Amino acid sequence: MSGLGARTFRRNIVWQFIGNGGQALLGAVILVLMGRTLGAHDFGIFAIVMGLVYVANSLFEPRMQDVAAKQFWDLDSDAVEHHIPYFLDLLILEIATKLIPCVALILLSPILVAFNNLQGNEAILPAAAIGYYLAKFGNGLSLGTLRVLGRSDLSSSALIGEQLLRLALMLAILALGQLTALNAVITLCVAGIVANGAQWWMVSRQFRRARLDLAGWRLPEALVRLRENRRLLLSNMGLSISDLMNKDLDVTIISPLMSPATVGVYKMAKNVVTLAWRAIDPVYLALMPEVNRLVARRDFNALTVLLKKIIVRMFALAVALSVILTAGVWLLGDIVFGPGFSEMRYYVPLMSIAILVGSPLIWGHPVLVALNRADAAVYSSLCGAVVGAGILFLLTPILGPYGAIVGWIFTFSLTFILFATAAYRLLRQSRGKADLALHQTSRSPAAGDDA
Repeated sequence: MSGLGARTFRRNIVWQFIGNGGQALLGAVILVLMGRTLGAHDFGIFAIVMGLVYVANSLFEPRMQDVAAKQFWDLDSDAVEHHIPYFLDLLILEIATKLIPCVALILLSPILVAFNNLQGNEAILPAAAIGYYLAKFGNGLSLGTLRVLGRSDLSSSALIGEQLLRLALMLAILALGQLTALNAVITLCVAGIVANGAQWWMVSRQFRRARLDLAGWRLPEALVRLRENRRLLLSNMGLSISDLMNKDLDVTIISPLMSPATVGVYKMAKNVVTLAWRAIDPVYLALMPEVNRLVARRDFNALTVLLKKIIVRMFALAVALSVILTAGVWLLGDIVFGPGFSEMRYYVPLMSIAILVGSPLIWGHPVLVALNRADAAVYSSLCGAVVGAGILFLLTPILGPYGAIVGWIFTFSLTFILFATAAYRLLRQSRGKADLALHQTSRSPAAGDDA
């Protein structure tokens, strides 16, 4: 890794940890407020509604931040003009694809409300659908662009600011005694909209000399340009679909089978574990552009050294997080969240198994994307989702929420195992081809002299 690349990578890692750490801390405070104020039943209603929104949006999620990391890996603010047409293509594509689930949720809300036992809360699902769309309006592209530019400090500031605003709004509503499931959804969406606007303003500041010529954009030309990353875009859509179990498909599946209170406890435990994952997620986010750079330069030696360090350090971090989570819910769970969430002391340690398995293998997906084999990631994630969902369907009627937990653990863990297995095999093949090409190049002058 070059000196500049190493410094940028470390800087991204540091800021991703700051951003995700801040998000985790503020998110924990928000969860405590919601749990103690709403109680397990109303928190369950909130969880079911947002689960429907997350699942619907995952069906049409192009993961534009990954596309930006691959397409704009050589981007800098001094030479941006030639990237503008493709930038517009990705922006319009993301805006259009995320509009589909928003409209679908609004049209289907009466059916979904009845099916998920949400009678009396008919307004909450349309409000969540519209608010979430505005909060994610082009968000993936702006986030990916800032990371490629090495400005994770800016994206992290936006993420922390979003949580701070959400907490402030929630405290204001709480002071008025009006914190309901609907108002909790509204505070989430309003904070997301403001943060999304701030993030786009940060992107525009990086490209003050560039001009987005929307009037000159043409769909036929865009379709030609998008062919370059068509495979990645389609694979990302497939990957998002196959990742539904991690995006609250499990909550959507169990909500008709259980009371909102039971769903609320399950979702709260999952949120706690997900917050812990935020301490690991920054490595993935910073790895994506760095792995793309090293693969593009065919610097497999530096990549191997980087991945070995990641494996060791991520496993150590996962062990520490699992111990902290388990001790925390056993000693402080009832005090912090209230007696209605006491079952979390059993749920959280079980769910932490997924962190122990997935953390050391977090490099698998970035490597597959860099090698232009995102399709392998789709197959891996789809396999994990199918196995996990099958286990959930089989065990939940027998074991209740524990069946759902086992299904989620298998989904999460098996996906990362398959990611790493496919990435290791393809990386060895690519490195062998690169070594062979180098060997042949070194021999060609001598062969010419002999002739």
